[in-house]
Amino acid sequence: MQNSAFRIVVIILLLGLIGTLGYMLVQGNQKKIDVIKPAADFKLENLDGQEVTLSGTQGKARLVYFFYSTCPDVCPPTTYNLSKVQNVLKEKGVFGTKTAIMSISFDPTNDTRERLKEFAGRFQPDYSGWYFLRGDEKYVIDLAKQYEVLVVKNPKDGTFTHSNLWLLVDAKGQIRTYYKGDAEDLDIEQVAKDLIQISKD
Repeated sequence: MQNSAFRIVVIILLLGLIGTLGYMLVQGNQKKIDVIKPAADFKLENLDGQEVTLSGTQGKARLVYFFYSTCPDVCPPTTYNLSKVQNVLKEKGVFGTKTAIMSISFDPTNDTRERLKEFAGRFQPDYSGWYFLRGDEKYVIDLAKQYEVLVVKNPKDGTFTHSNLWLLVDAKGQIRTYYKGDAEDLDIEQVAKDLIQISKD
C-alpha cells in the first residue's frame, strides 16, 4: 500500500517536472528572435570624417538608430537610453567587440561633425563601439525607409517627423527586431541580453 502511494507521488512529481520543462521550452522558443529581412548596407561619415559601413562592422550585433540632434522631443531621451544600453554591455565586457551602437543623423545641414561631437558628448559614449554617423540628407532618409523607419521633413521649418525606433541587426547583417527607444516600459537589460544573444548566432 505504501509502495503504491509512493509510486503515485513519484509519478505526479515526474509529470509536474515534465510539464515545467515543456513550459520552459515553449517560453524559450518564444524568446527566439527571428530574422525579419537583410539590413541595407551603407557608407556614412563618422565624427572624424572617416567612412563607416554597416558591412565594416560585420561580426557584431548592432543597434541602429536614425535621429537628428536638434530634435525637440524624443531623440535626446532616446539617446540617453542608448547610453544605458551601452553601459550594461560594457559591464558585461562585450561592447565594441561583440556589440555596437550606430546613431545615424538624417539632418546633415545642422548636424555637422562639430555639432554631432557636442551632442554625443552629453551621453558619455565609448567610441570603440558607438558610432555617430552622418550623410547626404536624401541618402539617409532613403536608407531609413529601407530599415522601415519613416522620416518626413517639414519644408516650412526644416524639422522632421520620424519613427523613433532602434533596429537590432545581427552579426550577419540581418534585421531581427525593433524597439521603441523612448517607450515607458523599455527594458534596457532585455535589450542588452538580446544583443548578446544574437551576437552568438
